[in-house]
Amino acid sequence: MWSKVQELAIRGHRDFGKINVDTIQTSNEGNFRELLRYRARGDLKLKTFLEGPGERNKYVSPTSQNAIIDCCNTVILNKIVAKINKAKCFTVLADETADVSGIEQVSLCAKYVDVDELVVREDFLQFVPTNDLTGKGLATLIIENLKAFGIELKYLRGQGYDGAAAMSGQFNGVRSHIAQLYPMATYVHCTAHTLNLAVSKSCTIQPIRNCLGTIGKTRDFFVYPKRKNILSQAIEDFNGTINTKTLKRNCATRWIERFHSVHDFIELLECVIDSLDTISSWADGDTSSQANNLKNSILQGEFIISLLVLSKIFAIGLPLSKQFQSVAIDLREAMVLANATLSELKTIRSNVDEYFHDIYTKASALAQELCFSITLPRIARKQKNRDNYSVNKPEEYFKITIFIPYLDLFINEIESRFIEHQKILKGFQNLFPKTSEMSTLEKDEFISLIEFYNDDLVDNNKDILISELKLWQRKILALDKQPKNAMDALIICNDMYPNIYKLLQILATLPVSTASSERSFSSLKRIKTYLRNTMSEKRLNGLAMLSIHRLISVDAKEVLDELSTSKRRVDFIL
Repeated sequence: MWSKVQELAIRGHRDFGKINVDTIQTSNEGNFRELLRYRARGDLKLKTFLEGPGERNKYVSPTSQNAIIDCCNTVILNKIVAKINKAKCFTVLADETADVSGIEQVSLCAKYVDVDELVVREDFLQFVPTNDLTGKGLATLIIENLKAFGIELKYLRGQGYDGAAAMSGQFNGVRSHIAQLYPMATYVHCTAHTLNLAVSKSCTIQPIRNCLGTIGKTRDFFVYPKRKNILSQAIEDFNGTINTKTLKRNCATRWIERFHSVHDFIELLECVIDSLDTISSWADGDTSSQANNLKNSILQGEFIISLLVLSKIFAIGLPLSKQFQSVAIDLREAMVLANATLSELKTIRSNVDEYFHDIYTKASALAQELCFSITLPRIARKQKNRDNYSVNKPEEYFKITIFIPYLDLFINEIESRFIEHQKILKGFQNLFPKTSEMSTLEKDEFISLIEFYNDDLVDNNKDILISELKLWQRKILALDKQPKNAMDALIICNDMYPNIYKLLQILATLPVSTASSERSFSSLKRIKTYLRNTMSEKRLNGLAMLSIHRLISVDAKEVLDELSTSKRRVDFIL
């Protein structure tokens, strides 16, 4: 249990042989053997057992450890699979990464509603190695492994992947191959990835792209110890209050890291300028010239304004990015939050003069602190490399060339990239009515929905199903507090609405993001490290299951029962 909770490595350099409790060891035998030795010093029975005759019935060898870990893996996996099959509705989540030894690992997770506790879960299942990264190969791998786990695939109702062609391809991607076998397995593009794609595309506006590039280069410049020490000293000598102590990496694939990168850069801007000014006087020509070039790039009106624009817009999208990674959120709530963010961006666009004036005022004050002024760039009759608007004020110029194009592109990207998610919700929206009257379009969408999930519903008669929906809508509208997601509605749905209950369960099960699969990669890095890169796949999965599902209890009797099912030369005994 200590290894499961604390994620301590079990093995050492010499993990075999008899354990002599009172002998002081000169070599590293690993945490497991050392803890046994420590425990045996206060337990006479354990000491007698460990130091007693025989070496093959101690059950502390690497072979026995692997057998026990593998049985723990099986016990935990069987418990999860039993819950999935009991729910009779689940979604598969998959993502891929290479481990430290270069093996491509596919992380398989399942999203389902725990019908006993009425909570939605996203449970990690296993890491599966693969050499075939084609859509057909990955689809075959997913299907075969889900069957091997004991999951009943007739209940597969959703697929959640990122936007890679091998996964999301309409003709040869994983989604299409699985949909051919299980037509009701609806594919949902990970909303977190979708949002990040919108961010990445909107950041292709030249001033914004250049600003992010300068931030990244500055961070990389201060990675080296000697230069980093200059920055640390400048932060220490700074008169004001600074909460951050270092520049953050500007990750191209994660919104949250981008926000912190920009936010921390603004906070440390004066310290960065002072450090670059100091380094630019060094005798080292290459280093001093890099520092001087970076300082000149930062002390530009275009850079400062782009920096503040990024900080403003990233802050608006930050809560959305965090919510998309939550397990409890469903697709409807995700789209409500996305629409709220979109509405805020449109509000800014409608009042662009007011919002940009605040940004420009802050930029002017910051420029004054850094001892330079924001001016109009040189305007030529014909300009190919930047915008060439003939205006009289710097504020107007930068509003036209930076803020408005960036805002427009960002709004368009969010609207276009979430269209497919909105289409999936058609029909489900009727389960959360705003009025007691259904339009003809809403009725047609609900009919299409019940026809698609016909096999899951108790009744097949359209009139009965529509009548049940109307009764459910009356119940919802009579409540003081409306349910905000499928799980909230599911909790108040009783036996009077069996078909509505199933539709709500399906909605709660549809994937929103693949964050759970990506979180499992963090465990993978902690378990399969540089020093343990030859770890077998069985041991890896056993340790991963114990680490990720540390709240699932594993009883010693369950492990012994599982061990007893396999043939051994020496039986495990109580």
